[in-house]
Amino acid sequence: MGNVLNRRDILKLTVAAGVTLATGGITDISEAVGRDKSPDNKPEHAKDRFLKSMNCSQAIFETYAPSMGMSVKQARKLAAAFAGGMGMGSECGAVTAAFMVIGMKYGKTVDKDTQADGETFKRTAALVKEFKARHEHIACSALLESDMSTPVGVQLAAEKGYFVSRCPAYVKTVAEILDKMLV
Repeated sequence: MGNVLNRRDILKLTVAAGVTLATGGITDISEAVGRDKSPDNKPEHAKDRFLKSMNCSQAIFETYAPSMGMSVKQARKLAAAFAGGMGMGSECGAVTAAFMVIGMKYGKTVDKDTQADGETFKRTAALVKEFKARHEHIACSALLESDMSTPVGVQLAAEKGYFVSRCPAYVKTVAEILDKMLV
């Protein structure tokens, strides 16, 4: 009798599923069963996704999220606003998405888990250190040598071809670092 659900348990599960679906927690039942697969060569996949979408944060997050139980669709939505240094020229969207990936893998799930906090912040610091060693900066505006918080700055970076000549390398670098880090 230990594994048999009673009527009350079934009712609770039904209500929980209904609330989850109604609030958009799972927008498609196929998302719940993990239809999305994690690509084999994540650095190349992330770079290719960037070249198709021109959104560095989405390219990183949608590459790694399926291996942690999140659908590509949900990952794209969550990471959408982080590109272009959050649209303000701040931290590179690929780097910011990597922080989210690290948080998904190592982040704390209970309030006083200082060990998880320590692991998470240690890994984010290591990612920043290695990225800066390869590219000197993590700020989008610095990486693209223009003020990415303005339309003029974005246009300047586009005219110089930086979105296709530099950004794919930044995305690939982030994925290479994550691949070493997520063991």
